[in-house]
Amino acid sequence: MWKIISVFILMSMLSGCISTQSEPSTSVTDPLAAAKNRLALGLTYLKSKNYQSAKLNIDKALDFAPRYADAHYGLAYYYQQVGEDNLAEESYLIVLNLDNDNAEIANSYGAFLCAQKRYEEAEVYFKLAIDDQRYLATAQSYENLAICSQSQGDIPAAIGYLNKALNFEPSRQQSLYLLAELYASQNQHEKAQATINSYERVVGPRPDSVFLSFDISLSQGNVEKARDWLNVLLSRYPQHPNTSLAQQQLEVYEVQSAKQATLSSQSTVLDSDPKNNLPSQNNNATPLIHRLAQGETLYRLSRLYNVSVSDIMAWNNIAQTHRLSVGITLIVGYN
Repeated sequence: MWKIISVFILMSMLSGCISTQSEPSTSVTDPLAAAKNRLALGLTYLKSKNYQSAKLNIDKALDFAPRYADAHYGLAYYYQQVGEDNLAEESYLIVLNLDNDNAEIANSYGAFLCAQKRYEEAEVYFKLAIDDQRYLATAQSYENLAICSQSQGDIPAAIGYLNKALNFEPSRQQSLYLLAELYASQNQHEKAQATINSYERVVGPRPDSVFLSFDISLSQGNVEKARDWLNVLLSRYPQHPNTSLAQQQLEVYEVQSAKQATLSSQSTVLDSDPKNNLPSQNNNATPLIHRLAQGETLYRLSRLYNVSVSDIMAWNNIAQTHRLSVGITLIVGYN
């Protein structure tokens, strides 16, 4: 999700003299020009995942111009790609020392800090980038702030930042889709659907956006509308995973709804047990277990099993949803 540093951005910066070399090399006429060429070559290798050649050329760029900030910036990105976070931070700190007024670098370092779960520090650097009136990627920094807030479980703040991102760039695709998902997770269905519509006006219908429309309809209990969206998925994207997932969710929802209708017809009165958030008569019921897969959220599970997110959190003693690990087992209902 992160757009921390793109090769395009880095290479486009090569034409600007962010900093200059401290000790001219005697082997070339223009050491800074040679450093730029080596950095461009290193970034090309990095893009193709040829890490050995990438490192060799970035190091050579630094040999030509030891105080060339872009080369240290490229080195930080290289270390991120190979998972050397401590070395990446060292390079970022060197870059910030050489060029502390560069909003792009502040944004990238903020994203790096957020990935390290150093949220308060990350926010400082994102806002440094945003406050720079020369910075042209303000929407990206607001989007990064939103993702960082979402990682902390602060969904209202994330929604606010995404709306600010869209103020600067109304057609920003990722911000639109993320905002629709967050509105849906907060059961703000009308805003979620309106945001999906805006997203589809930019990029057209996609499997994810159609599935989200299906998901919203199902969460509202509008089975007829949900089935309409499922038919769109079946006709346009029959092989997409979202299509089979939507089928499964609708089937489970209808089964659960039938069970609830049966209980209602029998006039079963359920008194909530505040200890475990289950009906007191059902304390001996068999728990329904789900193993969390990659990409699944409690919101999606709530729609799949026709229960609320708060129920799942209470049944599993969950305080913060962003810390859930893939593969854990969760109680998602009771039979």
